[in-house]
Amino acid sequence: MSAALPAGASSTTAMSTAANTATASQPAAASNGDCDRGPWQDRVQGRPAGFDAGDKGGDYLWHDTDGFHLRVTHKGDDRAVYAGVIHSPTPMRIEPVHLEGGDVAQLSADHRTLTFRFADYGHIDGVDFHTDCAPRLRVADLTVGGQPLPANRVYLGADRAHPASVPFTLHRDR
Repeated sequence: MSAALPAGASSTTAMSTAANTATASQPAAASNGDCDRGPWQDRVQGRPAGFDAGDKGGDYLWHDTDGFHLRVTHKGDDRAVYAGVIHSPTPMRIEPVHLEGGDVAQLSADHRTLTFRFADYGHIDGVDFHTDCAPRLRVADLTVGGQPLPANRVYLGADRAHPASVPFTLHRDR
């Protein structure tokens, strides 16, 4: 399953150059800094305790003062391809984390949709992103191996909470 880029979209892959990475992760406006660091719903706050490569297979998503963090991993060293989409009503910025050749984290032309596809071999692949004060995020189309990722394999925040279903929406704590 190859992730095609929409016309004008920014892309960050393991093979990207510094110039491409800078395009995908433009600096935030100074006025958005404090808002971007503000808390979201309790269920998504904080890094999962003890999270490490080879944990239970799935998507791990959390928020802290550095923004959002999405990671994938699974037990063993076989290939598992995780993919999905995150929508924001405001522009996002991304920073790839441990991506290898063929892994993709890309933003749409308007920077409001993050699409990812990570081929994971039991290590950690991911992306950090900032929402520029979005009131909510919608997480959708999560898959592993081309099949829908069950909600019980989505781990949110420090307590590794599961959403009721996929897709799901997260809200900023106001």
